[in-house]
Amino acid sequence: MGHQGYATPLDDIAAWRGAAPAPGTLPPHLRAFLQSGAHPILGTRGADGRPLVGSGTAARVEADGTVRVLAQRLGNGPLLEALAAGAAIAATFSHPRDHRSIQLKARAVTVTPARPDDATEAARQVAVLTDYLLRLGYEPAQARGISAFDADDLVSVEFLPEQVFTQTPGPGAGTELRAEPAA
Repeated sequence: MGHQGYATPLDDIAAWRGAAPAPGTLPPHLRAFLQSGAHPILGTRGADGRPLVGSGTAARVEADGTVRVLAQRLGNGPLLEALAAGAAIAATFSHPRDHRSIQLKARAVTVTPARPDDATEAARQVAVLTDYLLRLGYEPAQARGISAFDADDLVSVEFLPEQVFTQTPGPGAGTELRAEPAA
């Protein structure tokens, strides 16, 4: 994907159109991207309207299209409380390899305990992220610190994406990826 090894928003737009996903679904290439070691950043608003931002550990996409972002309670308390109270979510997934970034938005969010097999999948995705950081020149301790997590502290932030955007830097960043109108 991309020119000279870098992703571009135009690549995201073309891949979306080529996949022609049904409304309300993520195409296979985006499902794979979300679970490929891309780093999740979660955003919402608190009851006072101020922005709240948190960091996820990994993501899982269920067969029905539900996205489950695994996040730690520690460090994400106010964000998780706002989401549990009914705030909408904007989840951005960015890959350090080429800065490809996809943002998903949803109004309905549920925060649930992590499932027994979530820690194993989170560890796999964190290993991929750590490997990319090391290849980019991060010191080993720094790369491990960025991607470290406590398996016993994970929760699952679950939502069905309502909107999808390319946030990869470059011309076209911020474009909503959506089904083409029927001809």
